Amino acid sequence: MTNTQTADTRCLDADIEGAVNFRDLGGYHTQDGRVVRSGRVYRCGMMHHISPAGLALLRDHLGIRTVVDLRNALELEGDGLSPFADYGIDWRNLPIGGDTVMTPEERRDRFQSLASGEIDWSQSYIQMAGRAPGAFRAFFELAADPAQVPLVFHCTGGRDRTGVAAALLLSSLGVDDDTIAQDYALTGEWLQPHVDRFGRQMEALHMTRESWARLLETSAGAMLRFLAWLREEHVSAEAYLREAGVSAVTVEAAREHLLESPGR
Repeated sequence: MTNTQTADTRCLDADIEGAVNFRDLGGYHTQDGRVVRSGRVYRCGMMHHISPAGLALLRDHLGIRTVVDLRNALELEGDGLSPFADYGIDWRNLPIGGDTVMTPEERRDRFQSLASGEIDWSQSYIQMAGRAPGAFRAFFELAADPAQVPLVFHCTGGRDRTGVAAALLLSSLGVDDDTIAQDYALTGEWLQPHVDRFGRQMEALHMTRESWARLLETSAGAMLRFLAWLREEHVSAEAYLREAGVSAVTVEAAREHLLESPGR
């Protein structure tokens, strides 16, 4: 199994049977010259398709201690949960979304509008940050705790909720906006081979495979607009997290064990 840190090989889907958009957040440089450590924090999409061999690899090769699941109760009910406990992996549910009641027709119209580009994805991310600061606080606190890592966090596609969580973490560590946006944009590429895994969602929303494939596309611009809003409204990712209840001690702890000097 390889785990090099270039844009082309960052995704580990080929190594972990059943994985979707599974990527190491390590290897990115910060603006003060440090590097995000590899093998500490991973992002991915749905994990309920990962095979027993894949789960064993997470435990034995990557040393995963904690899975942070950002899916809501309806998604857990519809798609299920992998038997992480059987592999000695701690599962934490920090649901984001699902708090706005919509009819099936409203949900279908919204997703079709997103797929057609009529709605700016950044607006969804702004709403997410406004509605779920507690979940993002708890996620950051887990990532900042050396006893909880290596850690993997995910939602269904590893695109939106996972993308915002990754952006907040990387930005608070000092990674620049363009790099964060490019990391987000990689998701669309790595989700395309897995379109058929979203069959339940496509059926529920009466969407075609082609429409869903368009829905999974990502643009760096959407994340850049979210990050611009974050700075305008909260000054920085760190300030947002501090407002959400993350202590200065926790922020420093995250930087201490998730960053390293080049060449180390």
